[in-house]
Amino acid sequence: MYLPKLFSSTLLLLLCISLPLVSLPAFHPDTTLHQHPAHQPETPALPPTDTLNKKPDSSRVSFFYNDFEKLGTLRLHPNDTALTGFQDYDPLFKNHHFYALLGNIGQNTRSLLPFPQNQNSGFDYGIHTSDPYLYQNDSIHYFKVTKTFTELTYIQGAKKEQNFRAIFSRNIYRSLNLGFDFRVRTAPGAYNRQKTNHINFVVTAQYFTKDKRYGVIANFTINRLRNYENGGVKYDSLFEQNLYTNRLVIPVNLPSATNRIRESGVYMKHYFDLTRHPRNEKDTTFKNRHPVELGRITYSFQYNRQIFNYIDNQPDSGFFPPPVYDSVLTVDSIVNMKIVNDITWSNPAFNLQQKPRVFRLEAGLRQLYSEVFLRDKRNYFLQFIPHAAIDFNPFSSLRLEAQGDYVIGDYNEGDFNLKVKLRTILGKPGKNIGAIALTGSYSYQQPGWFYEHYNGNNYQWDTTWQKQGVIAAGFNYSYKFLETGFNLSRINHYVYLDSSSHPQQFQDQFALLTIYFNGNINLWRFTLKPQLVYQTVQGTNLLRLPAFMGNMAIYYNQNLFHGAALLQPGLNFYYNTSYYADQYNPALRSFHLQDQREIGNYLYMDVFINLKIQRARFFVMYSHFNASFMGRNYYLTPTYPMQDGAFKFGITWRFHD
Repeated sequence: MYLPKLFSSTLLLLLCISLPLVSLPAFHPDTTLHQHPAHQPETPALPPTDTLNKKPDSSRVSFFYNDFEKLGTLRLHPNDTALTGFQDYDPLFKNHHFYALLGNIGQNTRSLLPFPQNQNSGFDYGIHTSDPYLYQNDSIHYFKVTKTFTELTYIQGAKKEQNFRAIFSRNIYRSLNLGFDFRVRTAPGAYNRQKTNHINFVVTAQYFTKDKRYGVIANFTINRLRNYENGGVKYDSLFEQNLYTNRLVIPVNLPSATNRIRESGVYMKHYFDLTRHPRNEKDTTFKNRHPVELGRITYSFQYNRQIFNYIDNQPDSGFFPPPVYDSVLTVDSIVNMKIVNDITWSNPAFNLQQKPRVFRLEAGLRQLYSEVFLRDKRNYFLQFIPHAAIDFNPFSSLRLEAQGDYVIGDYNEGDFNLKVKLRTILGKPGKNIGAIALTGSYSYQQPGWFYEHYNGNNYQWDTTWQKQGVIAAGFNYSYKFLETGFNLSRINHYVYLDSSSHPQQFQDQFALLTIYFNGNINLWRFTLKPQLVYQTVQGTNLLRLPAFMGNMAIYYNQNLFHGAALLQPGLNFYYNTSYYADQYNPALRSFHLQDQREIGNYLYMDVFINLKIQRARFFVMYSHFNASFMGRNYYLTPTYPMQDGAFKFGITWRFHD
């Protein structure tokens, strides 16, 4: 295999790059710790502490995202070095385990927590089943380091599955930092035509002036995904009766189909504070010279080009409707291109003296130019999207946030998003009994372009739907080791794919109630991490979800060698109730309704051992160890059996030099 050779050569290259070239000045990073906006913490913003006169930890590594216009300082996150959860190496499982899967890592997927959605307004093609395996602009890490930082990861799974990742960051000169994040995965799978092969690569750059009045970040991304498609097993009974222990001899529905994604993009974002910064912390005349701060101007540019290819050498296999254009070869190619210019004015949450503001305001205008090319027809879209946000923080235990945007021009003109969140701490920030958050949102959006216009070899439609509306309200309570709450959504004019894989629209409205509980409980040497979800849909059966889903990880923590190492054996359990799960359509890369097969009501069990020795983390896992004695009815998508029991292991090693 080429991957071990790639691993060794890349390791050698990185070690050579990591050798000190010049003596770099120490960098004092901002230390405000916040989550990415998609996972915003339930705590108000705290003032930055980078002004404290103390020597920084040279091995400390943190990162930030591209949202630096909000605080006036960087939202820094500590780099993940935790041992707990290290065995969950699939990018899908970083937030939750509730997905419909196709039996092999890297294949297209569907979230079983569909609403409320956090999609920004603007033109959207509409297919997102491969998004978790793409490096996307709002999830890219920009690292803050004092020494050259390198992290290497190698993981081997079942059926010659191999994963390799290399992260590198280096300060070139003063506040100029360059880095990259490279990931490659190859997973042949247990069944014919189940192989996935992914390459993701991003180069990052960042520069901030000494007084932090001006800053710029940039990235260049490449994503290459190739997924072989088998359409599921042809005869479920051959698997369920275990007639063939060699899964390669079980017939599949598609003998020669492949999905490919090729994507590249460039992003750059600048900010400039209109008010001059104080020379230093002792500049007491600053406030007198500048009684009113003029805010911050932020400008960003993004270019992205994405190509979807579905290729099938036997389009008349009978699995799909008869081909229209070519009965010998299907080549459905879709090209999406977008250019985004966004300019925003804001007064960040902290002023230049690092004191929190009562009001934070933000207003901007986004220009979005999009092209869609499908079967010799090119469509052009030009839109302008004004957007605004406000935060009201009268005192440390109460915070009100609101934001909205509106689309002007072309296909989905009139779309808008409104979101509001009110949060209060039950007590004082340092001494309380938890926090309560109330959330509300209203989105009114045209369905993705895919649901109205498609022209492939086996499927074609050209129609118009009404805008889909989603009104959602939520309640959240969090306290130390637990989080619980509910979301209630009302969905109007829901668009979906019916049992024939054609789009339809429900002309009425229905409700979705989601109740959840998450925990991180420490009992003596044990750590329990439950994730529990109950969902019910009222008013239709067109949105199909399991009523209950649960994932429970149990860890036992044992220090070794006087605390120099940590051993962590554990168990993981996953379960969801039975339901008529959506079927996957490879030609459309989408999920559609089906009424023939009910799946679920099965418990998946993993056993693992994690080990941490200084800067190295290891895991050994036997996943799905109960497969051999609990019956072979383990599906998360109909006709796509999940993986049998298998050994997996992995290692991550960090270098600071």
